[in-house]
Amino acid sequence: SVTRAAEVMCLSQPAMSNALRRLRELCGDPLFIKSRLGVTPTLVAHRLADFVRAALESLREGLRMIPAARQNNPLLRISCLDCLQPVLLDALLESPHADWQVRYFQPRRRDALQELASGKLDILIDHDQPLAGLAGLHKPALPADHYVFAFGAALKDPPRTLEAYLQQPQIQVSSRRDGLSPVDLRLGLKGMRRTLAMSTQSTLAARLITDRQPFGMSLPSRVASALGLQQVPLPLEEPVELKLALYIESRYRFERSREEAVHCLLRALG
Repeated sequence: SVTRAAEVMCLSQPAMSNALRRLRELCGDPLFIKSRLGVTPTLVAHRLADFVRAALESLREGLRMIPAARQNNPLLRISCLDCLQPVLLDALLESPHADWQVRYFQPRRRDALQELASGKLDILIDHDQPLAGLAGLHKPALPADHYVFAFGAALKDPPRTLEAYLQQPQIQVSSRRDGLSPVDLRLGLKGMRRTLAMSTQSTLAARLITDRQPFGMSLPSRVASALGLQQVPLPLEEPVELKLALYIESRYRFERSREEAVHCLLRALG
């Protein structure tokens, strides 16, 4: 929508509407037409987009040639699943050649790829999903992980059976109010639910609680290891996999600091 486009461009809605009106007059074409999905670009808009993208890239390359326009400590804006924050942010900050400032934030999932495409986000790590209709995004493959039951010092006897697992109080880590993990989705297909003692947005807070309260967490195995938690397999018939993808705008593959950050994250997830 025009309103959403204005938010992405940090413009007011009237300013965006006026800019679109002037562009329509210049091109002699509506450029965008309303549809049941919001607005859809016309054929002219699709053709024009390729030239605009090339012009912006040319300008960006020119700015790289100007010393005053270069950043000594570029800002690296990253978003990932809540449970991966400790692993990935620690890996970025521990990188021996890092020259970036890391800023983590969590956009709405349905907006994350658009924010990446518009340049408001540099790197996104999320569930693997198709990139239909989003030109210019690059998606390196990531190795899959699997969920385990993770626990701290306060829990002496972790669950070994499905019944015990469902009854064991657990902590859910999610930035969303009613966020469900792949484990919950798998259980839901069989009409089962875990016992959630609490929900928090902070993986590190949940980690501290597990040393004080006999709660567990269902986490990816690599995350449980990074947090120093003990872990046992989930008592399910089949493992619950976590299939992730790293998304980055294609032009950043040619920027040294972001290229190094991508390799750093790929190593952390390997």
